[in-house]
Amino acid sequence: MLTFMPVPGHQTNIVRMPAPQHLEAAGVSFPMVVAGEGLPILFVHGGWADLRIWCVLWEQISERHTFLAITQRHFGREVWPSTRPYSRAVHTDDLIAVLRTMNTPVHLVGWSYAGGILLRTACQVPDLVRSLVIFEPSFESEALPKDNEKLRRAREVFWQELEPAYTAARSGDLHLAMRLGVEIVFGLGRDGFETLDPRVQGVFLDNAHTMIPDLEAPAPEPLTKAELGMVTCPTLICCGDHTHAQYQLMAEFMLSGLANGSIRQFAGFGHGAPVQVPDHFAEVVLDFVDAVPA
Repeated sequence: MLTFMPVPGHQTNIVRMPAPQHLEAAGVSFPMVVAGEGLPILFVHGGWADLRIWCVLWEQISERHTFLAITQRHFGREVWPSTRPYSRAVHTDDLIAVLRTMNTPVHLVGWSYAGGILLRTACQVPDLVRSLVIFEPSFESEALPKDNEKLRRAREVFWQELEPAYTAARSGDLHLAMRLGVEIVFGLGRDGFETLDPRVQGVFLDNAHTMIPDLEAPAPEPLTKAELGMVTCPTLICCGDHTHAQYQLMAEFMLSGLANGSIRQFAGFGHGAPVQVPDHFAEVVLDFVDAVPA
């Protein structure tokens, strides 16, 4: 049984989540929220976020299972050691270390940037991963081979749309950059950021400092179909039908390589569905987890 310690001074209670404990792994302390009883489901946030992004659904999950959520290195308001750079490889190593420390199989749920991290983790420690649910794995999470021309074009269009957000970030106006970035990625339109739950807005703004490190992070090695074939646990890829082409293409590519994969579409939504329709996303996760053989 793991022993957790409170994280001093952490203000997660502003979003009505239980106060985080911390888990020592990979030489650092990872904030982790634990709530409920039953099979453990570990939620891993995407880019520009931290564990508080799940504030809109943790209660629904914890009513039926043990809800777990972790903040990845470099994210959130914690002070992280500078010994390891911001990179997908580091975040993957960290998640593997966390699971080995916990030493109990979990269901993993991830969003966007976390997609490739979860898949590589399932490749490397399959005995610790019961299932995967991934909402719209991103191109930046695990790049496709360079000969995928269709995805390359979709990615170029996407980055052209995002350019105003990163122009603002480079100028030092990180809050404007984050607002624009979320509006573009979620397909909200100008001033659509204000339509999000205020708690969710706060999480994004608190993580504006990660925009430039994410942009400058080393490109990951492509996640090949051979590696995807090593993911044998039940895997659900979720995708909105109003999302960017690059997310649709990534979902299709990953699904085509999974031996035990399925897909679920979210009608009328795009990349922001987990926080725009959190009850629906939580129910999809719970139904999928409950159907996985023990």
